[in-house]
Amino acid sequence: MNVTKYISKFVMEAKLEQFPAEAIEAAKGAIIDSFACMLAGCKEDLADVLCRHIIAEGGHPCSTVIGRGIKTTSLNAAMVNGCMAHALDYDDITQVSKTHPTAVLLPAVLALSEEYSCSGADLLLSYMVGFEVACSVSESLSNDYYDDLGWHPTGPLGCVGSGVASAKLLKLNSQQIAMTTSLAASQASGLRQNFGSMTKPFHAGSAARSGVLSAKLVSDGFTAAHDAIEGRFGFSRAFSGGRNFNPEIVLDNLGVKSYLTESGIEIKKYPCCGSAHVALDAIFDLLKRADINYEDIGSINVMVDFDPPRSLVHSRPTTGLEGKFSMEYCLSAALLDRHIGFDSFTDEKIMRLEAQDLICKIAMKRIPGNEGRPSWLEGYNELEIIMRNGNVFSSKSYRPTTGALRGVTMDEIRQKFLDCSQDSLPLEKSKEILNMLDNLESVDSLAEMLSILLC
Repeated sequence: MNVTKYISKFVMEAKLEQFPAEAIEAAKGAIIDSFACMLAGCKEDLADVLCRHIIAEGGHPCSTVIGRGIKTTSLNAAMVNGCMAHALDYDDITQVSKTHPTAVLLPAVLALSEEYSCSGADLLLSYMVGFEVACSVSESLSNDYYDDLGWHPTGPLGCVGSGVASAKLLKLNSQQIAMTTSLAASQASGLRQNFGSMTKPFHAGSAARSGVLSAKLVSDGFTAAHDAIEGRFGFSRAFSGGRNFNPEIVLDNLGVKSYLTESGIEIKKYPCCGSAHVALDAIFDLLKRADINYEDIGSINVMVDFDPPRSLVHSRPTTGLEGKFSMEYCLSAALLDRHIGFDSFTDEKIMRLEAQDLICKIAMKRIPGNEGRPSWLEGYNELEIIMRNGNVFSSKSYRPTTGALRGVTMDEIRQKFLDCSQDSLPLEKSKEILNMLDNLESVDSLAEMLSILLC
């Protein structure tokens, strides 16, 4: 059996009861977190631009744009909700694929669930199937895909995941699922060079839209290959730069591993690039133990578990969006403000003299001895602050690597939702939504929840 057909069989036969309870709980936590990020992201300039575009474009208004008071086509709803979910870089990460999975998967299955009146259980299962497939295919790719070729992993892998998730929701047959996978894979894209602009979150929205489009076209008779993952000119080889790829690993792992528990869902504490989070944990740990005046700092060395810059492409940022992808600014803001939040990433905060002064004192490098090796291998970051008087403060922080939900509890995710929704929804409505999402597999219709989230 070839790989794409194997994926199709897994997708078609998957049932919710086959997944561990821990995986189902993690999936619901990820979905709550993604709705939180959409409700926060719906206030961003990016959302204004996209909503103007889809209103002008028109089309059948069947799916909700979260927090914007409008409905649009399922394709455009998937795109805009995906962009908003990723707009603040506050959304989840999973370890094995190094992607932001839910910002792609949830908008795709949400848009279709509303259009076709699917249940909460249908949405949840489709999300989980897309997650498992995307993670399994990610293991077929070379390390160059993640570290050196310039791909934003969320974009290409997200297309594959959202394609199979959409196909599952539409109850396509095995051949149709294979063609949906192949058609979605042909739309895979996303360049890291665009980090620090609106195009970075567009990668998530575009991938969500591509999955929905692929499933809907195939369901109506559109054709594609049946082997686009493993073929000579297929996904695994193309996105690996033609070397060190192994699509057959999908045959060994998909349906055997539970990626939701083994790769996990890491929920973000800070609204910025995940590559800065471990170092931020280290600096906040240090600030609890030492009274450090930024004016007395001579230099800062941060040793990371990836070859810089990877995703942190803006060493000298000048805008709020660029600051989210700057290790130098993130650490500077932590030292100056003693917190990292939405208000950390404005153009004014980036350009303040104190921040620009500190930025120039920070050097980022790979943990010695591991240069050229895969990212996240060491699993920790180390920070060293050298004061002008010669005193040295150091701290080490580790990347969370165990459990289905990583870095937070479900109660903390619920609180994050309440925090992110407070400008869009009354508290009692936010709590009503949380109750529905906590019991998602028992929700017969998503209409009531989506009428509230229309705002």
